[in-house]
Parts: sequence; C-alpha cells; structure tokens
Amino acid sequence: MADTIRRLVWFGIVATAAFFAIFVVLGNFATARAGNGGAVAIHDMITSGTHRLNGILVLPLACDELSVEVKEVSSNLYQLDFQTWQDPSISCPRTPTPRPFQTVAFAPSLGTTFIAALDGQGFPITIVPDFSTSTRP
Repeated sequence: MADTIRRLVWFGIVATAAFFAIFVVLGNFATARAGNGGAVAIHDMITSGTHRLNGILVLPLACDELSVEVKEVSSNLYQLDFQTWQDPSISCPRTPTPRPFQTVAFAPSLGTTFIAALDGQGFPITIVPDFSTSTRP
C-alpha cells in the first residue's frame, strides 16, 4: 500500500513539473507571436467615398496609448499614421499589450491603397474588406 502511495506522489510531482514546463514554453511562444505576428489585419467597411478602418495593434509596453491619423500621400495612396505615447511619471512594464483602433478615411471607394507606420516606422498591413456592411457604387 505504501508503495502505491509513493508511486502516486511521484507521478503527481512529475506530472506537475511537466505541465509547468509546457505552460512556460507555450506562454513564451504566444508572447513572441503577439509581438512579431507579421501583417496586421485591418477591417475596411466601405461606403460611398468613406472607408471605416478598424483593427488591433500589439504595442510593446503595457501603458502605451495609441492614436491614428490618415494622411493622403497621393490621389489613391493613403497612410495610416499610428503614434504612441506614455505618461512619463508612470513606470511601465514591458508587456506586449493589444490596443484596438478605428478611424475614417475619406477616399475613393475603388482603387485605394493603404500603407501604415507606427511612430515613423513602416509595417505590413492587410486590408480585409467587410462586405457585410460595405456598399460599392
């Protein structure tokens, strides 16, 4: 009987250690993917001459705030200019944090291209048209 209990205790210790190791490895993998996930998907609800853009950016610091402005580069090229800022009086942990955004661009319904920059650094985006609410002429 004592031998069975000893085996169960060792099994519990080994299983707990294995689950903890898996948790740590997968947690680090998820954090790495959140900070380096490739192109950011931006949803575009198009109405006549208006693009309602929204999505989520993962920012490197937990206390980063986010703003977005649309700048016309040419007649069919528009830049989404994202800016971050922080309150300097607060210490900020280095934790990747998702921040939602939304903006409106007054641009032609067809043939419009969007590019993006975060604090002056370009990054890849993918525009995902939302056909459920879009109305094209």
